[in-house]
Amino acid sequence: MWLAFRVALAKHVNSLFLHFLILGQLRHMENGEKLLVTGSDGLHPYLQHAAQAEAMGRRGDLLLATLLYSWCLAGLPDRSFSLPCKKGTENQAVLRPVKNPNCQRRATCVFGSSLFANLMGLPAASASDPLILPLEFERGAFLLTFQVQGSTFRGVADTGSPFLLVAACVGARRAAGRCSDYCSRYGCSQRDVGRSAGLADNIISFAGGYATAVWRQGDVQLGGCVLSHRTLGVLGETQSFGGNAGGPNFGLIKLAAEDSEIRPTFLSQTPYTTLVFDFRNMSNPVLELAEKLSPWEGERAETMLTDLRDFGAGVQYYAVVVEELLVDHVNILEAKTVAILDTGTTGLVLPKSLFFSFDAVRRASAQEVGIKRAGNVEVRFPPLPGSSGPSVSLQLRRGRIPDLDAALDIVTPLAEDAGSVFLRAELREMQEENLRIERPSVIFVGLGFFAGLRMGIDIAAGKVTFA
Repeated sequence: MWLAFRVALAKHVNSLFLHFLILGQLRHMENGEKLLVTGSDGLHPYLQHAAQAEAMGRRGDLLLATLLYSWCLAGLPDRSFSLPCKKGTENQAVLRPVKNPNCQRRATCVFGSSLFANLMGLPAASASDPLILPLEFERGAFLLTFQVQGSTFRGVADTGSPFLLVAACVGARRAAGRCSDYCSRYGCSQRDVGRSAGLADNIISFAGGYATAVWRQGDVQLGGCVLSHRTLGVLGETQSFGGNAGGPNFGLIKLAAEDSEIRPTFLSQTPYTTLVFDFRNMSNPVLELAEKLSPWEGERAETMLTDLRDFGAGVQYYAVVVEELLVDHVNILEAKTVAILDTGTTGLVLPKSLFFSFDAVRRASAQEVGIKRAGNVEVRFPPLPGSSGPSVSLQLRRGRIPDLDAALDIVTPLAEDAGSVFLRAELREMQEENLRIERPSVIFVGLGFFAGLRMGIDIAAGKVTFA
């Protein structure tokens, strides 16, 4: 595999030996995984590193250093390019840029061979290092910024949905002339962005509505890193039931059932198996994606995830068995219940029967303590099996949060037409008359319970940690 790039090496490097050494290195490398190089501000003086690498006989380092230096000085456009490296190498290196007054071009997130992970003098990060993404609060949700095929989008960081979605401005929004406002806020895509994913269009349902999705493949930039040819959905006009933040979801559920009708989740196309939402500083919230959950210091509480795919769900929601759901210290649970930990939900969403119980207890309490002091909600989860610790307890944060200039203590009933997390089970019951699955009741526990906490979801270990 030959690299498609323009190297102005002879113009910028006086050593012809260096030039031929690079060409020789290209010839002798095995074809296989690609090394991708793309954006972030500033560059090291790569030529200096190339000279050091040459003196030490480190040809891999020499190759990358010289390519980057030549790319910088040749004035190539900001874009990704690839070059061959050894088969079977899948680890990631992130070359953290340092300002260089002689070259202010854009450089460098590197995916590929470990041969390049320790470029001379350049600090590097391995695939196990977390990808740290800042979050912005807007309309009851936290949004993260990302790029698809070079265009910028903002999506709801959503642990309650699985897909990476962007929107096209079509239908009633376009007819009403509202594209400019929406697209400036969340970004808009062409329906034919990238290339076809080879998947049929379908309907995506979520708690706040539904929309038709066209499935495409494109380069996704998240933080400073680029993932090439990832599958994503482009949404048409959304039929809304209300209660959503407005922007499309950046779904963070990784695992799905084995079903050809279910589209690839975004995280299933990445090496990441842990998510950490850090809401301890609400003015500077972040999401960390990593391959492994790093040890936490200080006090923490842990509970197990329960897999709703066993009950027919199409994806592995981050669900936890609920021991108690307390409203003003009264347990309102009526049956076996699980809570989906959903960062796409502002407060608490309950089935209608539980919502009526919540409302009745709150009204009774308000007669004794007043309306402003009534309606306190606490949800309790069991500790890890074998643990001697107490149950995990989360409280719905009451009142306005100054850092957000908003309140998160919103309790709402689940709309009848918002769909069911057990849709696949419903379909199976229609096909198999004798199949009966006793499914638990489902509630959605949202941001109001996570405010001020750090929440880590370890998908591989099947547990959640709060600190």
